[in-house]
Amino acid sequence: MAIDKKWTISNIITISRLILLPFIVYFLLQKMSIIAFIFMLVSLLSDAIDGYIARKFHQESNLGKFLDPLCDKISLAVVLVTLLLINAVPSWMVILIVARDFLILLGSYIILRQRSVVFKSNLWGKITGFLFGGTILAFTINFRSAGMLLLYITIPIMMITFVTYVQRYILKMKGEI
Repeated sequence: MAIDKKWTISNIITISRLILLPFIVYFLLQKMSIIAFIFMLVSLLSDAIDGYIARKFHQESNLGKFLDPLCDKISLAVVLVTLLLINAVPSWMVILIVARDFLILLGSYIILRQRSVVFKSNLWGKITGFLFGGTILAFTINFRSAGMLLLYITIPIMMITFVTYVQRYILKMKGEI
């Protein structure tokens, strides 16, 4: 059940990820990868914590369902572009992931406007997010081979999630769910 209260603890934790973002970018640009790694790890852990708190304390809200993936996708895009600027990741990786996330956000926005529905993340989305996190962390501390391995594991799962989202959007627009 979704609540109407906007400023829940879980939503504040979600927004804190955006507050951490300039620090992550700064430390990456300054080639202080361990500190950037720590900030990213805190951000990734807060992503897991906010969802747990929302469910545990019945703070799930439509705002939170929209804000959490939005913050995830903004954070991911900014970090990926920053890693690209410092030549830590391949450009095709950034294009693939950012394009996919943009299309998911666009679909979510259309569904929200047309049907007033915000979909919760599904299991595939959570798995993809976890793998993205590991991939980014590996590239951040210059474990390029581990990052590439995780990326190649992530790509098929990323495509499964994308197809799942598209299917849900189409079914919702047709009024079948």
